[in-house]
Amino acid sequence: MRAWALGLAVAGIGLAAFSSQSLGEMYRWVDESGTTVYAQQPPPGIQATPIKPHPAPGADTTGQAAEQLRGRVEQDIDKREDQALKAEAAAKQAAEETARKTNCDAARKNLNTLQTRGKGRLRTPDGKSGYLSRDELAKEFDKAREQIKINCK
Repeated sequence: MRAWALGLAVAGIGLAAFSSQSLGEMYRWVDESGTTVYAQQPPPGIQATPIKPHPAPGADTTGQAAEQLRGRVEQDIDKREDQALKAEAAAKQAAEETARKTNCDAARKNLNTLQTRGKGRLRTPDGKSGYLSRDELAKEFDKAREQIKINCK
């Protein structure tokens, strides 16, 4: 994208320089109705004033203009990249907040389950049921409380 924009700008500057040099001479005169007329050839028998076009910009001016344009294009690209990074960071923060809320809800539910079914009956992922010892139950309470501290802010 950068190369395309820069190429277009440099081509536009070069075209402007070429067309001002290729115009040739221009003439100005006032016709019989008092209207000022501009043309490349005056009519015969009319006193016309030659008009010289502004000189084409030199190579240094063209280079400066191209450099200024390059700087503007790079600023625009940097601005868009910054906006994309900010949007990405905001999306990441929103996803982390959603995960934290989900983990908070799960930790509170786990603690509530441990408190209401305090005997420590536990179902394992393979579907078997069993009971926790007092030490294991205390560790599960501690884990649930720690998860609440971490995720529920």
